Amino acid sequence: MRDKKKILLIGYSNLARRRLIKTFNKKKIKFSVASISYKKKIDGALNQYDDYNKALKKSDADIVYLSLPNSMHFKWGKKALINGYHLLVDKPITTKLGDLKKLIKIANKNQLLISEAIFFNYHNQFNYIKKFCGNIKNIEQIFVNFTIPMPNKSSLLSSVNLGGGALMDMGSYAASILRIFFNEKIKKKDVIIKINKNGLVTSFDIFFKYETKIFNGTFRFGGEYKNNIFIKLRHKTIEAERVFSPPDDTNLNLKIKLKDKIKTIKIKKDNCFENYLSEIIKNIDNNKLNFYQTRMIRDEKLRLKTFLRKI
Repeated sequence: MRDKKKILLIGYSNLARRRLIKTFNKKKIKFSVASISYKKKIDGALNQYDDYNKALKKSDADIVYLSLPNSMHFKWGKKALINGYHLLVDKPITTKLGDLKKLIKIANKNQLLISEAIFFNYHNQFNYIKKFCGNIKNIEQIFVNFTIPMPNKSSLLSSVNLGGGALMDMGSYAASILRIFFNEKIKKKDVIIKINKNGLVTSFDIFFKYETKIFNGTFRFGGEYKNNIFIKLRHKTIEAERVFSPPDDTNLNLKIKLKDKIKTIKIKKDNCFENYLSEIIKNIDNNKLNFYQTRMIRDEKLRLKTFLRKI
């Protein structure tokens, strides 16, 4: 019998090392790891597998978390669902909308939960931003800048074949902001995508004009690190740093402006992945297995159909 408090982590990515396993150990969540490249002992892991198929057959976990190169998400996500596991997948959950729909169909057939693991919006900082904004009708403009230094050539982010590139890495963030804060019809849209000589998307800039508000987003590889959001409402503004990758061990500051007064709000440290995982387990317990499906479809359509203009 499988244990819903156990997780099988497939892939030993930088995110897995830096955040996932750290949280598992801190919260005493039982987990095993399957990695074809990392052979050393992993602190806290109940079992380690060097073969993904073997892990899926032998593990008694109830949840699989995929932290693999983007191009491998569909193949191993499908196998996890067929083998009866609830499924969490690093963003982007798939590189094709059709593949996502296939995974959802299998999940529904087998009565399993499936979710794209994007969790910046589970941090106290983002909760404060939403509360500050109140009714989204009050929003006039949102500006986002997410820039990271150019990944080195050996990085998965630099590999076209493995599903790398700025759009695959950052597109889910843009789609999430649009889903959360914008519900009007787009009146005008402009998306500028830059692709290098190797076919890698190195940046994308978004300008969406809605009936009453505007979204401007810059997402790029190459440049000084920036991770900011600025929201202008009627008579007030709010600005945050580290919005898409808030650390779990550091207090954060929000800058708000009310009329002509500027104030800094301190946000206590919080673990957004831990909060996301708690919600996942709660939804499994309450049999809310299709909880994330509508948002995933909408986000994937935005990222692939609207941003990249393909399916």
